[in-house]
Amino acid sequence: MKFSDASSSVRAVLLSRPATILPVFFAGTSVGMVAQSVPIVGVVLAYLLLLGSGRIESVFTTIQGIDFNQSTLSEAESERIREAMMELFTPEVIAILVLSVIGAIVVGILGRAIAEAAQVHTTTAALRNEPALLSGVAGASDDWWTFIKLAVVRVLAYLFLLTPIGILAYLSVTVSPALFLLVFLGGLLLIPGGFLVYLLFMFVPQAIVIDGVGVRTGIRRSGRFVWNNKARVGAYFVVVIGLVGIFGFVSFFFQLLGVGRLLGIVVAFFLLPTLGVLKTALYLDKSPLEPRARGSVRGAFGRGLGELKSFVFGRPGLVVVSTALFAAGTAGGWLATSQFALESLQTDVSQNVFGALPVDTFVMLTANNWLVSISAAFSGLAFGAPTVIALVFNGLIVGAVVGLLPDTSLAVALIAPHGIIEIPALAIAGALGLHLGGSAWSYVRGSATATDLAGELGRAYYILLGLLPVFVVAAFIEAFVTWWVAAALT
Repeated sequence: MKFSDASSSVRAVLLSRPATILPVFFAGTSVGMVAQSVPIVGVVLAYLLLLGSGRIESVFTTIQGIDFNQSTLSEAESERIREAMMELFTPEVIAILVLSVIGAIVVGILGRAIAEAAQVHTTTAALRNEPALLSGVAGASDDWWTFIKLAVVRVLAYLFLLTPIGILAYLSVTVSPALFLLVFLGGLLLIPGGFLVYLLFMFVPQAIVIDGVGVRTGIRRSGRFVWNNKARVGAYFVVVIGLVGIFGFVSFFFQLLGVGRLLGIVVAFFLLPTLGVLKTALYLDKSPLEPRARGSVRGAFGRGLGELKSFVFGRPGLVVVSTALFAAGTAGGWLATSQFALESLQTDVSQNVFGALPVDTFVMLTANNWLVSISAAFSGLAFGAPTVIALVFNGLIVGAVVGLLPDTSLAVALIAPHGIIEIPALAIAGALGLHLGGSAWSYVRGSATATDLAGELGRAYYILLGLLPVFVVAAFIEAFVTWWVAAALT
């Protein structure tokens, strides 16, 4: 396939049928929340352990004796805080945190492998003009173990490069500084070596799916494809470099405007799907896909609002459960910290901390809440557990902050105006995650078909589109209105 034909197919998929592939890429970006669930549980366990030993109380007692209204802390006060914090890192706590990090890495690798299987199957089917989400679900079910083996082999290949340099670096510190030269030379070889490993594995996922082979044969075919199609692969890297350059400029521009969180939306909706479909199109070597008539953005959001309404009224029990989980976390956070309220902390609401015209804050809040809702929903595919943990943990954070503030009524005033819209919207996203978790569990048990789960993924995509206007309203209130309410109550 000519590179121009592959590019045409990418445009046809992303512009005329985005709903057929974006759900699996959202699931891929949500793997991070799935992995984060492990250290979150670890942190909570460590906190409970420290709370039982009285060390938490000791830290808060130290902090309560410090006046935070002064511009800077004295050296003695900083040292007291440092010593109090160091007492928290007991051997048991360190062990819990280390195991949590290891667990997060393992879960992240496994989750990313399964998501990659779904993505390659979905993009392949979309390029063949076949039911994409259905193929993604069924393909991930068939090839999940093969992709996990691929992930392990890929990690081992990079470790094979890094291990000798790590050993030399250790020896240069402990045995002879003269070995540092070898470490330096090895570091220089890491870049070309890592690039060669990347080239070798570049099209292995596509070979597994399209050719129906295993990891070993997939590696051979991937290497052969790169060798025999240097122009295509070179053109792909030109596109990657170009997109990275554009992304870097956009990133700088967004950061300059104070709306860096929009980068997450660009990555989820454009960058990752574009590169994923393009790579599959290059390997598939099929005639370019005929574009369909593009649907309107207005129509997509209109359907999203309809699906949102249908979900809320069709699954009220899940919305109640999701809200209850958040409320339980909030209550737990407040109970854990209210006894340690920082009486010396004064909150100044005489002017809006976001500025006179906080457009940047408004955009940031909207983007952040929407991305969190996407992750909370699609991470629920891991049988709902990450969604439950996220709801409870975020509730804990809110409750803990309210508990630490000296004036609870002021804390409520700072949360309630936008919270009456934002919290129910996040609860709906959590309910959607619980629903997807139940659908995934039904599919694994065999009581639901791949068609059923694929349909729920497509529906979730539109429900999340419907939530965006809700978050826009909530963010507008938080950025422009909330402080007025808080100021009026003080």
